[in-house]
Amino acid sequence: MKEHNDEHNTDVQQDRESRTGADPEEPGEVFFTDAAGPELRARIIGDMRALADFLQAHPELPISRYTSVDVTYFPLTDDEAVAVGEVAEAGARLGRMPAWEGGHYLVERVVGAGRYRVVAIPERVAVSYRAWLAATGHRRPD
Repeated sequence: MKEHNDEHNTDVQQDRESRTGADPEEPGEVFFTDAAGPELRARIIGDMRALADFLQAHPELPISRYTSVDVTYFPLTDDEAVAVGEVAEAGARLGRMPAWEGGHYLVERVVGAGRYRVVAIPERVAVSYRAWLAATGHRRPD
């Protein structure tokens, strides 16, 4: 399992480096601050299909009746307006209205047990969460 995680982390780093300098002002393009590039996106989707195929081929393996699959995208920016804009753009592409939920601005599409979400976490919420972690003796994983 560690080998797969190392491979995935290397792919993510290479993907980020390949997109360095991407122009958010490119006409006709909406810039998503942390979107996987085409190759990494295709690989991730292929991995999800491979897992589904594996589970389909092995009915002897249990799946909980409460199983869900979540794919979540978080804008990678310190600018709250940019993050909220990315959620709004994703909402337009999904044909769904974003909403505030527990301090997060999000939009989602649910298909059975699967869910795709785009979530912006305002800095005030992140600061409050970090303060709670510190006050309760928890350490934030880096």
